[in-house]
Amino acid sequence: MASAAYWMVTLPNEGGSSERTLSSIKAAIAGGGSPLAVASQVEVPGLLVGTLDSLMSLSDELGKHDSSVESLVRKIERQYSELTGKSQESLKVYTVPPARYLQQFSWDIARFPPRRPLPQLIEMILSNMASVEEEMKQFNVSLSDATQNLAALQRKKGGNLTMMPLDEILTPDVTDRFVDTEYLKTVCVVVPKSAERDFLATYHQIGEDIAGFGGPDWAANAQACGQPDSNYGPFCERMRVAGSPAVPGSAQKLATKGDQSLFSLVLLKGQYEGGYVDEDGAFQPGCYVDFTEKFQAAAREKRFVVREFVKEENPGPSVQDQIEELERTAQSYAANMRRWCQSQYGEVLSSWIHLKVIRCFVESVLRYGLPPNFTLAVLNVQRNKETALGLAMNRLVDAKLFSEEDGEDDGEYHEYCRIEFTIEGAK
Repeated sequence: MASAAYWMVTLPNEGGSSERTLSSIKAAIAGGGSPLAVASQVEVPGLLVGTLDSLMSLSDELGKHDSSVESLVRKIERQYSELTGKSQESLKVYTVPPARYLQQFSWDIARFPPRRPLPQLIEMILSNMASVEEEMKQFNVSLSDATQNLAALQRKKGGNLTMMPLDEILTPDVTDRFVDTEYLKTVCVVVPKSAERDFLATYHQIGEDIAGFGGPDWAANAQACGQPDSNYGPFCERMRVAGSPAVPGSAQKLATKGDQSLFSLVLLKGQYEGGYVDEDGAFQPGCYVDFTEKFQAAAREKRFVVREFVKEENPGPSVQDQIEELERTAQSYAANMRRWCQSQYGEVLSSWIHLKVIRCFVESVLRYGLPPNFTLAVLNVQRNKETALGLAMNRLVDAKLFSEEDGEDDGEYHEYCRIEFTIEGAK
């Protein structure tokens, strides 16, 4: 991505005309046949000066405001580049490329009336930029949500058998044969291909301590059969005989994908534990014990994933239909965002340049004094000519701190007003 370096510089006219000052700048940067930069004059309108205190306060604040608006310019450039895969060369400022806009810059009197106080002009710019940034955030949230939801569905659709929706894998002919009664239900189990043989041989032994098959031990006390014992029936320890809730012989292979296979098997849903009288003589009611979660945990220890199938009465759109709908939504958001970047880029970059002109005006009045009598020029710096250009400008203004013998420009302080910036995609 090409970018161009620019300097905004001001020099006092010192009794001469702006044309004469601009000519001296052009002569200084001529570079002996290899120009160091291309200079264009910027006509500064008759801005209101205000008080010295207000100018000093603005001078401190304008640098921060400049950086803030530049950050928004860069955000729009990055967003546009991400959406189009192109550089910012196609982003324009009111139908013209940024480089030409800078060369032909003219103060927009309609948007920023020059006879307004400087703080008011600055506030107008910042308020507009805040609105643009908030609008950009809303666009980004909508686009990001659609993109993330689409990615999640695509992962779900293209994932393995543990992630894919079961109704996308199983046909109605298969699911219609699933068992769902008061005591039994069919579950699906994802099994690694390498463990299929082990699964088929042992699935009915998974969770052997989950289901209780014990009943009343009448043989231990046959005389108590049918006799009241004041304890709501004979003592019964269900877990005296325990086993797996998986029904032997019920496993069937349904599908294969990658290194996984999908089986179905029938599972006991659960059992009711009877109530009892505790040591204090209080009756403790019984409860229902669900086997599914315990069976899932036991199967997980053997690297088998148990998935429950729920048949919906009114199934919604398929995952593929949802993906296609989200693709259309994401494409629409992206197209709107591209158009928004194209329209707002000019507004934001133009506001940024106006803010820089105000900044140059404030710095020049503080540096050169009243009444304002200086020339503002935009220098399009040629590649790798920054140091030479700085020395040439220092020589032009007879720099006190950085003489020609120093052989370099420190980039921190100058005897003239100078603001450096870059425009992406301006070359």
